[in-house]
Order: sequence, then structure tokens, then C-alpha cells
Amino acid sequence: MRPVIVIPIFSAIVLVLFGNYFLISGTNKKIEGYKENPPFRIEDATASNGLSLLLDKNPSTVWRKIRNSPLDFDFFLEMKLSHVWDGEVFQPRTFQSLDVEACPGETIPPFTLRFLLRESINVDKELRMPKDKIVFVYPFQEKGKKQISIPLDKLPKFQMERDYPNQIFILTPEFKIESQNGCLAEVTLKEKL
Repeated sequence: MRPVIVIPIFSAIVLVLFGNYFLISGTNKKIEGYKENPPFRIEDATASNGLSLLLDKNPSTVWRKIRNSPLDFDFFLEMKLSHVWDGEVFQPRTFQSLDVEACPGETIPPFTLRFLLRESINVDKELRMPKDKIVFVYPFQEKGKKQISIPLDKLPKFQMERDYPNQIFILTPEFKIESQNGCLAEVTLKEKL
């Protein structure tokens, strides 16, 4: 074969192999990131910016409320599914607490937490917003606390499920900060292992 034919074919094969390698390695990194922090919805009704910093596991990055919300909540965080797929069925998770951490050098502002179980539906197929079920309301009024742990013993005992999304929920804390300019650094959902 002549080099004029072989060189372009060989170059194309090498480019395809390198492209596939970068595609696979990039996808694997994104899958690992998805396991840690799935792409659930978060909403900041105060338009204060930086709400995703509450989920980054870095207490030096913070969310600071800069204006009041026109709604009955300041923000919500869809955090984790109530179940995990094991390859055959959806196994229930057991949750221990919701931990809230204040900004560095500050204390946790007074707030009201509504803990929701948000229906886990495919909104593209259902053509509606998911329904919320309020599990409990937690008013926090203590002063001087830098970190608190809210027990989740009021959550229902989830059962094994075979059909998604039947009885599978997204655990969603919804916060209303009662001060004008509260600041939080982290919100973490602790799971019993």
C-alpha cells in the first residue's frame, strides 16, 4: 500500500482511539461526581447566589442571605433519594440526621425547617410538578450554636421497591431563615451505614 493512503487511515484510527479514551475517562469522572452529588434541584428564592456551596463539603464556602424571599421559604435542597438501585431492586436507605453548619466565625441564624419527601417522578412523562409531603417542621431558635444535628427519626420506614418511582422520594429540606442576613456554610444529610 502506498503511504498516501496508509497515513490518513492510520491517523484517523489513532484519533478515534484517543477520542474514545478521553470520552470514557471524562464520563467515569462525571459518574463518580454524580454518586457524590446527584443533579437534583436546588432553589434560592432570595436570589442570594452560591446556594450550591452548601453542598460542596467545604465549610469555608458559604451561602449568605442578602434579601428576603417573596415565598414561604428562602431555599430548598433536593439531597438524596430514599432508595438506591442495587441492580435488581430499589433498596431503602436509612437516614440518621440533617447537619447544619454556620459560616466560619458566625453562629447559625434562627430558621424554620420543613422537611419534605418530594415525589420522585419523571416530570417529562408526568407533565406536572412532583407532590411534596411534609414529614416534620423544625423551628430552630437557639443562640450561639455553630453546628446542629437534626434527628430524622420521624421519617417513615422505607420499604424495598421494584417499580420506580413508586414510593421512592427525594429528601428535601426547605429553609426559612428568620433574620435579614443569615449565613450557612454546609447542610449535610447523614445516612446510617
